[in-house]
Amino acid sequence: MILRLTSPIVGRKPLLGPEHAGMYMTVEEMNRARLSSGYIYELIDGILNVSPKASPNHDFWASVAARVLRNYSDKHPRRIQHVSEGSVVVIRGRPGDTRPEPDVAAFAEFKRSSQLRWDDLSPVIVAEVISPRRAAKDASRNRHLYWAAGGIVEYWIIDPSQNPDAPQLTIHVRRPGSVDWSTQTVSFGKTYKSQAFPKLAVNLKDAAAR
Repeated sequence: MILRLTSPIVGRKPLLGPEHAGMYMTVEEMNRARLSSGYIYELIDGILNVSPKASPNHDFWASVAARVLRNYSDKHPRRIQHVSEGSVVVIRGRPGDTRPEPDVAAFAEFKRSSQLRWDDLSPVIVAEVISPRRAAKDASRNRHLYWAAGGIVEYWIIDPSQNPDAPQLTIHVRRPGSVDWSTQTVSFGKTYKSQAFPKLAVNLKDAAAR
């Protein structure tokens, strides 16, 4: 069931929690509310999505992806200037405010300023780690949303569901002139070499051991 805020958020900020999942709201209303801790809050087509915080294993593999991208950024700052584990991707042209929050995002341009907003930025690489309660979100919903974002060149999905210690890596790549992602699956211990980002290589086994 979809709920709607019955009046503008004024005065004391309301407290949102998992019981408010499915509520229709704007990003302004969400930003003015208080959020119960322990959950991830996203607006998708103006609908509040609430999911549990990541497990330690999920967090570990997200940090591995971030480490790979930060190492690449250090060596190739003209290709990637900033890597975030707490970003928001603004998807325009949807029926309502849509702002998924990837586990990791890399930005080709990032001019640091106190006035900078996520609305001003668009990542070139995003990475998600599959969680049992959020598998459909990462593998299906976000596949379409990140394509609609336009500027995302690669979407990485790390899937530890079959083996938490040896996850599979799926890479979605945006090819020039294509209408959908080109997809490649990489087994644990194998290396993915990006064509869009020269000298960017991903081997989860090697990266996790560092």
